[in-house]
Amino acid sequence: MNFKFFKKDNIPYIIIISLCLIIGYQYYDSHKFDDDATKFLATKTSNSSSKTFSKKELTEEDEIQTTKEAKEIMVHISGAVKNPGILKLDSSKRVVDAVEMAGGATNEADLDRINLASKLHDEEKIYIPKINEVNNNEATQLVSNNSRENPGGKININSADAAELQKIPGVGPKTAEKIINYRSQNSFSSIEDIKNVDGIGDKKFESMKDYIST
Repeated sequence: MNFKFFKKDNIPYIIIISLCLIIGYQYYDSHKFDDDATKFLATKTSNSSSKTFSKKELTEEDEIQTTKEAKEIMVHISGAVKNPGILKLDSSKRVVDAVEMAGGATNEADLDRINLASKLHDEEKIYIPKINEVNNNEATQLVSNNSRENPGGKININSADAAELQKIPGVGPKTAEKIINYRSQNSFSSIEDIKNVDGIGDKKFESMKDYIST
């Protein structure tokens, strides 16, 4: 090693060079830290955006699925509601929604006698009774018609609503809806025609035939 460089006259230069090296190293180290921090924040932001987008996609998928499952139906509501008549709404709605769409129940309505949570079906008739109502003209006429059209208390598969159809052994909400959809295009000329409805075969018909009429 050349020790001549460390002569007394050169010491100020040595100090200046040392300080420059120290400052340069600190400047380099500081910029390296800023770059690392920037990269880290960029990565976190990217991940966060990705998660947000994924949640948005899931929400849109749920909305699409709900739209696919719901379809437009028509029901007839009468009795103790402010605006009785035909309502057009989607199949995800329930009786309480139909009552609201009809302007709400009147002060005379006896809502405890009906199931407000019941699902709606296409072509369904909803009657809201009044408090202390036993039979009105409409109810009496309906009983009379049923006695003439359905001897022996059998259910007429050409005119019964979804609730009545579900009284037939083996018929649930989905099968009742299929029966109503089928007869909207084809009437039942005989009880055997019900076997044309999807899901009703010979075995199921045997359990139903004593309870239905046309």
